[in-house]
This record gives sequence, structure tokens and C-alpha cells, in this order.
Amino acid sequence: MRNAAPSLTENILEREWFAAYLRNSASPADAIALWRWGTEIDVRAILPAIHVPTLIVQRTGDRWVRPEEGRYLAAHIEGAKYVELAGKDHVIWGEDRLVDEIRTFVAGALPWAPGERLLVSALSLAVKDIAYGHDPLERNAELIREELLHAAGQEIGRSPGLLLAVFQRPTRSIQCAFAIGKRLRKLGVEVRAAVHVGECEVRGKEFSGIAIEVASRLLDHARPREVVVSRTVRDLVVGSGLVFDERGEMTASGLPGTLSFLSVAQKI
Repeated sequence: MRNAAPSLTENILEREWFAAYLRNSASPADAIALWRWGTEIDVRAILPAIHVPTLIVQRTGDRWVRPEEGRYLAAHIEGAKYVELAGKDHVIWGEDRLVDEIRTFVAGALPWAPGERLLVSALSLAVKDIAYGHDPLERNAELIREELLHAAGQEIGRSPGLLLAVFQRPTRSIQCAFAIGKRLRKLGVEVRAAVHVGECEVRGKEFSGIAIEVASRLLDHARPREVVVSRTVRDLVVGSGLVFDERGEMTASGLPGTLSFLSVAQKI
């Protein structure tokens, strides 16, 4: 509590309530897992995809979150309102004004008009017919369509041996890649896939943007029968039961620095 709410540490009732709050919120194992996720998950890559009214309130002396972190969020979320308050309390029920700022923001915020940019999970899939050597996509179009439909995916592009699709959830895109790969292997077709989460521009039925480009570039690093994902995807599917193995780093236009990517497998 000395870190979470220094202004309340001398109040015995507040201390007892806070201790009960922590005990009732999670088991010790769950508390460790929640803390690890909260400190390891990196969502910086998808901040520009937020297109709703956003308020960021930061305490200057917060012992858990530095002001630089709050300012970073505000700088990378379009139109975000940033408010920096004096004090050290991290919790919402601590020092004055924080709740007042939220109340004022919620009462005055108007919904933004819907835009043409979406946050999507992009799947890039390459198939190779081991036995015949010709494009197996058309020959297995119905099978692939079934798996896309089952995973609520949408095909957005196709060329000989290559397929692009988008999903609302990253876990669905990974599961779809596994399902297609499993069914096609039985028919002598080799599959490799890559998944990335990012912003996408939509014009009619055409999709473009960094998510599509990165997924396509990631596919170059996928081995036969392998599904690779970006670190962004790994961070967003924590607790999904998938197993990840570090594979390396890559660069892509539009991305600052390098992007880590991993091989993903399902738990046996």
C-alpha cells in the first residue's frame, strides 16, 4: 500500500479494506500471473488503432507508473486527452480530483464518427502441393472456405500458392492456420503461416496497411508446417493455452526498430 496509495497508509480502515480487496481479488498464483502479464505485455504497436475518446490521467509521483509512460500513451493514441495531477497515489480512490476528471470526461465525450481503419489479425498462408507441384488453393478452395467460416475469418487476397485473410481475434487466426494445415497435410499439401495484429485500412472490399504487410513479411520466416507470429500477437493471447518459442527479429517499413517473432504450437 505504500506504493499503491501512500496518502492512505496511516488510515487503519483503509489498510484493512485494501488487504481484503487484494485477498478476495485473486489467489497467490493468479496474482503472480496477473502481475507478470501487466508488466510483460507490450501493446505499443496497436496504440494508433485506438479511435475512441480517450482520457489518460497520470500522477506525477506515481510509484507504479512513471509520468513518461502516461505521456507516451497520450502521444500515440490519436486525440487522447492527457491530465497530469500532483500526488503519489496510483489507485483511483486515493487523492482528490482523479474521479472528478473521469466524470467530466465521460459527461463531455462524444462518440467519434466511424472511420475506415480497423484493428485486425492478419493471416498470411502459403501452400505447396508436394505430390503435384501445382497451385492447391483452387483445388482445396471449399475446405479452406469452411475453416475461414468456422473461425469467422475473411479472405482478402489470393495469388498462386498464397492466401491472405483477416480476423477479429488473433487466437482465431492462429487456430484457423492450424486447422487448415492439419486438413491439407492429409492431402499431401504443405502449409506454412504467419500472423500479425495491427491497423488496417478498408476501402470497400480492399484491405491494406501495416498489419497486412507485416504478416506477409513474416511469412518469409516461416518454415514448412510452421506458424509464426509477431510478439504483438503473443502478448495479446496470453492465457490462450498456446506455446511460443522465440525465433528471431525482422524489420518492416512502417515499424520502428525491429519486430520479434515466435513459432507457435498448441499444447498437447
